[in-house]
Amino acid sequence: MGLGVVYWSARPASPVPWFDHAPRPLLLAHQGGECEWPSNTLEAFRQARRVGSDVLDMDVHLSSDGVLVLMHDTTVDRTTDGRGAIRDLSWQQLQKLDAGYRFSQDGRTFPYRGKGLRIPRLEDILRAFPDMRLGIEMKQAPLEAAGHLARLLKQSGAESRVLLSCFDGQMMGAMRQLCPTVATSATPWEVRGFVLASTLHLEDLVSPRYCALQIPLEHSGLTLVSPRTVEAAHRRGVKVIPWTIDTLAEAEICRQAGCDGLNTNWPGRMEPLRSGW
Repeated sequence: MGLGVVYWSARPASPVPWFDHAPRPLLLAHQGGECEWPSNTLEAFRQARRVGSDVLDMDVHLSSDGVLVLMHDTTVDRTTDGRGAIRDLSWQQLQKLDAGYRFSQDGRTFPYRGKGLRIPRLEDILRAFPDMRLGIEMKQAPLEAAGHLARLLKQSGAESRVLLSCFDGQMMGAMRQLCPTVATSATPWEVRGFVLASTLHLEDLVSPRYCALQIPLEHSGLTLVSPRTVEAAHRRGVKVIPWTIDTLAEAEICRQAGCDGLNTNWPGRMEPLRSGW
């Protein structure tokens, strides 16, 4: 296991505006609340805000004609009435699809089918929710997507309310270079390095380029969310926001560890838990 970017620095990371005056714990609506409403749709984000979510968490891909659109998967097959990879479809083709077509909580009824829900563009979200914090995960896309994202965030003035994440280190590097004032989460490589350093009580040797660890409770049998990890992250000025927290037992693990928030598919169910955090 590599340490990632690790070098001596006695000081913690500089404060990042994204977390300024943020409630604790933060409630992030994963895909707008994938288990409650159709994933990554304007309707889901409206409902997530209504039930008290602090952050709208979304996934972004690049269409064949260079439009940043919201979708979790690389294809439209699982959630819409269409088929095909997003990178092979134009915005004109994507906007014709029914984004609520396959949503069902019981597997038998489809309450949003034919209701006019469409795949939104990222710019639609920025315009519709000017007062909300946003978590934006760049999914599989060519590196040119980073340039599209940087221009859109700058034009909309949304840099201070966006937290960027990406599983691909090269893409994250491009986004950090092009969006230097935008908050970012650790990549998987950076997470591994930090967790190892914290286990050895060597977190003071890590100088994070990120302001948040967005991590699962565990991975490959290794516990990632623990009081030690959270304590170490806080020493370095880094917040810890686990995903995807959908049960009371998982939420309790986060609370006992001292996490700064949680990302959930059930924001309506999790919001009442925050009163006892």
